Amino acid sequence: MRHTIVLAAGALALATSAAAIEPGNWSSTMRTVDIDLPGEMPAQVSDMIRTQMMQNARSSTSCVTQEDIDNAPEQMFDQTEGQCEYSRFEMADGVLDAEAQCATEQGTMNMTMTGSYTDTTYSMVSNVQMQSPMGAMNMTAEIEGERIGECG
Repeated sequence: MRHTIVLAAGALALATSAAAIEPGNWSSTMRTVDIDLPGEMPAQVSDMIRTQMMQNARSSTSCVTQEDIDNAPEQMFDQTEGQCEYSRFEMADGVLDAEAQCATEQGTMNMTMTGSYTDTTYSMVSNVQMQSPMGAMNMTAEIEGERIGECG
């Protein structure tokens, strides 16, 4: 699930018009800053999950081409195999505001993302609400990204 969240959020954070985002190699890091797990989960299990998710940052690197930026930019990092669809996607004047719904193996997930970006950096907060067989889960993550050079 965390893999899906990072990739979807990274896609949203980098997507915009060709004039604003520079093509190249981009690196992003996601840190979970808050998580609420299902109440019926044993406390020992929820504490272990919470500790593991909040201590481990997840990083990824992707090559973004001009073609990616020009064609369906909100999907240019979609490595979720079509699990997520955007119901709202607005990215203009350095401000990001988006919402996506995802069907994952773990359950249904709704994400909202807000943040800011420049041609070579982005910073955003992602809020995730998920319904799974274990119950409802809410998670907040902070994602930072930067262009780190040319692709290749």
